[in-house]
Amino acid sequence: MKKYSFDQIEILIADKNRQLRASLKGVLHQAGFRKIFDVATLEQMVDHIKVKCPDLLLCDISLEDGDVCKTIRQLRHNQCGPNPFCSVILFIDEPTPEVVRAASEAGLDDLQVKPVVAQKILDRVKYLVEKRKPFVVTTDYVGPDRRKGNRPGSLPVPSLPVPNSMEEKAKGNFVQQDFQKRVNETVWEINAQKIERHAFQIGYLVERIVPAYREGQINRESMGQVQRLVEVSKDISKRLAESDYTHIAELVATLNKVAQSLWNSGTMPKMKDLNLLAELSAAISATFKAQNVYSSLTDEISNTVGEKYKD
Repeated sequence: MKKYSFDQIEILIADKNRQLRASLKGVLHQAGFRKIFDVATLEQMVDHIKVKCPDLLLCDISLEDGDVCKTIRQLRHNQCGPNPFCSVILFIDEPTPEVVRAASEAGLDDLQVKPVVAQKILDRVKYLVEKRKPFVVTTDYVGPDRRKGNRPGSLPVPSLPVPNSMEEKAKGNFVQQDFQKRVNETVWEINAQKIERHAFQIGYLVERIVPAYREGQINRESMGQVQRLVEVSKDISKRLAESDYTHIAELVATLNKVAQSLWNSGTMPKMKDLNLLAELSAAISATFKAQNVYSSLTDEISNTVGEKYKD
């Protein structure tokens, strides 16, 4: 392995098997790592991450006291701990399609099948120091970019280099204050990209929901799309305050209100909701397509739509 300094890299091992934790700690210590912590439960892991997020998390996917994949997803979405970009390697017992899919969708960096081979862990550390993948942001996902190409008709999504504390510590150029500043800047950029992906998702859903309702072809898929629209509009509303898109807050708030009304109406929608849904989707889309978006313009649209939505 290329000459790196590992003594400042913080590693957290989360596995119920005490013997595995002890064995890994021994091998890692021998390789030069000194800041190694271990826990046996998901609750202990989360508590540790919230106080001081490690540079590398080694975790058994089957910890019994919760959903590990959900926790990793929360980590990547900046909902658990101060560094959503820490490297994550998950341990699995069997590489079934379901397990691999769930782990990949959570935003991990790598999977290792048990029994864990210490040399493979060291090899992956080297890879994550030298060649870690950039991240990608979609409406559902934040994590390493594993795409082989964009799907036909999908929105082109650029990859995003993220701060890598393990790399910086290994190379001896880590400065906490500078690193945290870059983390904050990247979180801001990811939030902006999330909002843009959500705006695209809103248009995609509305283009399918409105015709289905107007043509009386409402089915389980249609209802699922309405439910998804409610979820997306809620999430985008939460994100707007910490973004450069605060000028569309009223539009999104009205969209959420209309989507919720449509969901509550079941198979008997109000025509007013269907008409406004299309208008709101078009207005939100226009704000992202325009070269220069003025808050006065979006305020005017919001006021017009708001007047229409009054009972």
